[in-house]
Amino acid sequence: MGGSHSKQLLETMLSSGKASIAVILVLLYGYMLRRWRWIRKEGEQNISSIGTTFLLPALLFSEIGPLATPSNLRTYWPILPLSLFFQLISLGVGLVSHRFWVPQHFVPAFVFNNVTSLPLLLINALAQTGSLDSLIMPHDDLPSVLKRANVYILLNALIGNLTRFALGPFLMSTHKDVVFLHPHADDPSTPPDEGAIRLPETTEDDEVEPAKPHGFGEKVAAGAKAAWHWTVTCLNPPLVGGLAGIILGVIPWTQYELFDGDGWLSPIAQSIKSVGALYTALQMLVLGAHLFSKTGSSHTKAPLLILLWLFTYRFIIAPTISIATVYGLRRAFPTLITPDPVLDFILCLSNVGPPALTLSAIANMANLPSEAEGQIAQTLTLSYAVTPLIALSVTAALQVVHLSGVGR
Repeated sequence: MGGSHSKQLLETMLSSGKASIAVILVLLYGYMLRRWRWIRKEGEQNISSIGTTFLLPALLFSEIGPLATPSNLRTYWPILPLSLFFQLISLGVGLVSHRFWVPQHFVPAFVFNNVTSLPLLLINALAQTGSLDSLIMPHDDLPSVLKRANVYILLNALIGNLTRFALGPFLMSTHKDVVFLHPHADDPSTPPDEGAIRLPETTEDDEVEPAKPHGFGEKVAAGAKAAWHWTVTCLNPPLVGGLAGIILGVIPWTQYELFDGDGWLSPIAQSIKSVGALYTALQMLVLGAHLFSKTGSSHTKAPLLILLWLFTYRFIIAPTISIATVYGLRRAFPTLITPDPVLDFILCLSNVGPPALTLSAIANMANLPSEAEGQIAQTLTLSYAVTPLIALSVTAALQVVHLSGVGR
C-alpha cells in the first residue's frame, strides 16, 4: 500500500511539474523577447492593454457561455456556494495579513488562484498517468470522468473569474484612483481622457455638503443615480464579457444559436473563441517581458517572508480547508451534493494552487505603482516554480474521496 501511495505521489508530482514548467517556459520566452528588444516597452503596454480590454473578455465569454445553461446551473449548484465560501475565507486571511505586514496589492494573491489553465492541464496529465482511475464509478469510464471534470473545473472558473474581475481591482488598489477601461491611462504617452473611467479621489475642496433630496421622487432618483454610478465604476471589460456569457447562455434561443455550433450566430461565437484563445499565451509573454523590465531594483523584489506565507497558504492551508470542508459535508449530508467522486475531487482542489496569472492584468487595471507591478510579476513567476507542491494536495484529495466512499 505504501509503495502504491509513493508511486502515485511521484506521478502526480511529475504531472504538476510538467504543467508548471510549461507556464514557466512561456514566461521565459517573454523575458528573452524583452531582453533582445523584440518586444519594446510600448509594445508590452499595447499587448497588455489589448489583452485586458479585448482578448480576456472574449475568453471569458467563450468559456462561460456554453456552460451557463439552466440545467447546468441547477445540477452543479454546489460549486457556486462552496467556491464563494473558499474565496471568502481566503479574503479574510488576506485582509488579516494586510492588517499586520502584507502590502495591500498582495491581498488578491491570497484570494484568487489559477482556476482555469493549470487545473485543465493537470487533470489531463493525471488522466494519462492513471491517477484518476480511483474516481471511475461502476458503469463509468475514463473519458466520461475526464469530461465531467473539465465541466466542473470550468464552472468553478466561471465563479472565480467573475469575482476576480469584480473585486480584484478594488482589493489590489493602494489608492482610490482605479482605472477600469484603459490600464495605461497614467502613461505619459497616453492622452489623459482616452477611455478611462475613474473613481475620483476626494479632496478637502470637494468636501462640500450636497443638497439633500426632498420628497420620495427625488430620493428614488438620487438612489438610482448612486446605484448607476456604483455599477459603472464596478464594471470592467472582463467582467462585462463574463456577464454577457451568462446572460446569453441562460437564454435557450441564444444558447443554441451562439454556442451549440449549428445556429446562425455560431460563427460569431467561434470568432470570439478564436480571439480569446490568444489571451493566455500573450499574457504570459507580457508577464515575462514585464518581469525583465522590473528586474534590477530592490524595490521590485517581493519580500521573502511574504512569499513564504503566501505559498504556505496557497499550497498547504487552503487545500486543508477545502478538503476538510468537502469531506465533512459528504459525511454529514451524504445526499446534499450530487454523488459523484469527480465532483468531490474538483471541489477539494478548487481552492488550491498558485495565484491566477490574470492578477497581472488586474494590477494594470488597478493602476498600481511600477514597483508594485514588478512585485506581482515576480510573485506569479515564483509561484509557478513551486507549483509541483500541488501534488501533495492532489494525492490527499484522491485519498479523502476514496475514504468517503461516494459513488460506490
